[in-house]
Amino acid sequence: MASFRFKMLGGVLIGLLLLIAVLALLGRPYETPLPAAESRPSSGAEVVAAPAGDTPAAAARVSRSKGQSDWAFFFRAGDTLSRMTDGTALGVVVRLERTHSFPDGSTGPAYVVRSADQREVVFDADELERSSRIEAMRDLGRPAVGKPSR
Repeated sequence: MASFRFKMLGGVLIGLLLLIAVLALLGRPYETPLPAAESRPSSGAEVVAAPAGDTPAAAARVSRSKGQSDWAFFFRAGDTLSRMTDGTALGVVVRLERTHSFPDGSTGPAYVVRSADQREVVFDADELERSSRIEAMRDLGRPAVGKPSR
């Protein structure tokens, strides 16, 4: 009697797994290409000019940070950054600005980066976070976090 129950249980479990597999394969919607940028809903975001050396496809990306007042910055002051595409050094993050007025008239969060020749350049936060990486982090000299002694 017990073997019949195990056979039934096994058959039901295999049937459920097959049903889930079929539904997962057939229930998946077909992926269609996104429509052109004109048909996307506009939320005040504007096209960001890509830094020199980026591809034209990267220049057409819409900044997610412009117009945002509560942007969570990824980099912090003291981080040394380089460009992801070719590895060229961008400089060191000097400060973070919650609202910066860009030349195109838009406002949004920005990073101020000092290059090796001591010039300060302002980058849109989203543009910089998408196109650069951290080469070195500034050591703040914080004590190690551990359990407090009792």
